[in-house]
Amino acid sequence: MSETITATMDELAAAFTEWERRYREEPEKFMSEAAKLLRETPRTYGEACAPYLAAILVTLRTEPTDD
Repeated sequence: MSETITATMDELAAAFTEWERRYREEPEKFMSEAAKLLRETPRTYGEACAPYLAAILVTLRTEPTDD
């Protein structure tokens, strides 16, 4: 996990908002993952979640905006 990702606070906020939206749309999918991750340490939880958050950032950066 040595990849460096640069993001603005607005981008991070948008990524966490998207994460929350996905959770609300498919809570059962997240609950099964959460159950698995709760058996891990905080460090391994972070290592498991970081790529997912990074993928959300990439998706948000490549999607067309309504601006």
